[in-house]
Amino acid sequence: MFWIREHISKMPSFDTFNTHADTIVNNIEMNPALCIETCKSLIEGICKTILTNKAYIYKDDIKFQELVRQTIEVLVINSYNHKEKLCELARRIASVAQVIAEIRNNSGFASHSQDIKNISVDSTMSLFIYKITDVIGGFILHYYMTHNNPKKDSRIHYEDCDQFNEYFDDANPLVIGFLTLSASEAMYQQDYEAYREEYLNYLETKVEK
Repeated sequence: MFWIREHISKMPSFDTFNTHADTIVNNIEMNPALCIETCKSLIEGICKTILTNKAYIYKDDIKFQELVRQTIEVLVINSYNHKEKLCELARRIASVAQVIAEIRNNSGFASHSQDIKNISVDSTMSLFIYKITDVIGGFILHYYMTHNNPKKDSRIHYEDCDQFNEYFDDANPLVIGFLTLSASEAMYQQDYEAYREEYLNYLETKVEK
């Protein structure tokens, strides 16, 4: 999970997915079926988080293949370089994701229990899917981080805005008695829209400089 973890480390709001990554790595040999099931859940979670961040509505019962395809196409929609090729890759990657879903359904550790005589997957399969998951998830996170435009996002996560938070706290010291509070965190919790406006203004100012 090197590529996925690399990007999660740069976006603290995605930190919860480290638990998925740990489960995947720890179960490649010990429990291949659980490893594969968690691979699917990890990609699914990343895709749904990004689509929600970008105010893109998807169906609750969306198929895994369609979810992956839509996520990549939403990310590359404003690309000026090789857009058609990227969309084609999105369709092909989605097809690979669908195979992962089918393998997961046939050998699911929890959601799709099988008869005790059912042939289980081995560590070779789980290792292969683990590597594929890191490529798919890593590419999606890489593109999201590299080309993301916060102005078009529906959600801004406080923990992802360290530079702005530090700047705002320094410019607006908040002291109550002997207690120093974070002005940026207080604004985020009490008036999210005001925080959002200040953050976007901060980004515009950085670009202009």
